[in-house]
Amino acid sequence: MTAAGFPPGAAVTVAGRAGAAETTDRAGATADDLGTAVVDLTVTDRATTAVVAYEGEAWSARQGSGPAAYTVVADAAAPPASGTGKATATVGPGALGMTQTGRDITLGAVAYGGGAAAPGRIGTVTVTDARGGPAGWTLTGRITDFTGPGGVAVPGASLSWTPSCTAAPGSPSRCTPGSPGAVGPEGALLASTPDGPQTGGTFTIDAVVTLHVPPYTRPGAYTAVLTLTLS
Repeated sequence: MTAAGFPPGAAVTVAGRAGAAETTDRAGATADDLGTAVVDLTVTDRATTAVVAYEGEAWSARQGSGPAAYTVVADAAAPPASGTGKATATVGPGALGMTQTGRDITLGAVAYGGGAAAPGRIGTVTVTDARGGPAGWTLTGRITDFTGPGGVAVPGASLSWTPSCTAAPGSPSRCTPGSPGAVGPEGALLASTPDGPQTGGTFTIDAVVTLHVPPYTRPGAYTAVLTLTLS
């Protein structure tokens, strides 16, 4: 097999995988000048159902590749008995991605003078995890300061949210919403799923947001940029 995307000269380990655990099957090679390592892995552990490649002490979803499905095929030198055959189906890994319904947020108006809370909500986010591996995911958000007329600004930390997250029926992973609190330029967790033996599914994420407008903020429209990052 070929493992690609590693630093040139890196020591690459290729190992068998059974869920979240490695099996006894293991081999190594050195990445060439293009960061590619060609490895001959002999599989003897019957528990092996996938193969991973990594540099360092252990595999991780962010620093390694795979898991790639491993399938046993019939040995041409030992065909099955007359009248029987083998049917093989392979489930290939997919991708991690997200979509959002309506990216712009319109907050409620507040009256000049005393300061108030301007309510709103983010556009619903749908995360689809079809990788089929052991890694979970995190969805974070960060927001710039709100800029208004004459360069007057309302700090981004004045925006807070209360996230919610729902997993679709049959999803192997459980979804945990982030804690209520300020978002700000430093960012905050919107939702996540944990690592586990089997992960994946479809998840719906929402958040109620509130902008706390200081007293006697100059009248006008104030705009900021909210960025969501899935990793």
